[in-house]
Amino acid sequence: MRIELLPSSLAAGDGQFLTSYLVNDTVAIDAGSLGLLADLGRQRRVRHVFITHEHLDHVATLPVFLENVHDPGPDSPEVLASPEVLACLRADVFNGRIWPDFFALSTPENTFVAATKLEPFRPVARAGLTITPVPVSHGVATLGLVVEDGRSAVAFPSDTGPTEAFWRHLAAVPNLRAVCLEVTFPDALAWLAKEAGHHCTATFAAERSKLSRDVRWIVVHRKPRYAAEIAREIAALGLPNVELVQPGHVYEV
Repeated sequence: MRIELLPSSLAAGDGQFLTSYLVNDTVAIDAGSLGLLADLGRQRRVRHVFITHEHLDHVATLPVFLENVHDPGPDSPEVLASPEVLACLRADVFNGRIWPDFFALSTPENTFVAATKLEPFRPVARAGLTITPVPVSHGVATLGLVVEDGRSAVAFPSDTGPTEAFWRHLAAVPNLRAVCLEVTFPDALAWLAKEAGHHCTATFAAERSKLSRDVRWIVVHRKPRYAAEIAREIAALGLPNVELVQPGHVYEV
């Protein structure tokens, strides 16, 4: 399985503002920076976009992406999300004011977007992958995703604070290789992390202990203004198999 966190700025390292992962070049998890890919050929290869929740850093360039890849005809990218997120996208993004209503404009002969509802714990098969949505604990209803290709599995909890169902589910997933877990705030802002449904460094460490599996832990979603402080705190913990994500790097798992 090939995984890449798409860069959202030209700054190296800590300048990551938006969230989009590419899996095997054809499946995207979230669309924060998907529409910013300079290589339009790469955008056109993405046929399925899973949206974990409606926060702007996860959906910001979805309208731009859909416009970039549209070709007249019946074939279009598919957006997969919970019913609540799909309703939010229709009402608050594709509403004819913020952006043209691609849902209403789509016809069987000329489709801008196809929508598919995700249900918790019900796997869907796309592009040779099995993807299972699992609820996590964030400020809004959010689905983490477990991606399997028959040989390995990678977990994307998305934005979350301390949670339980996701780790119970992962305990039974075979061939789990990596978990991309967020640390949004440093420990000095633990109160804010709790209020917003995010992790600070200490809760990341506590959450990691809930999964008794030997896996690769990839730290994601550091707010840029706190990224260096979080990096120092993570290093001070001395935890094995923990690394900071490198935007634009292709991970083979």
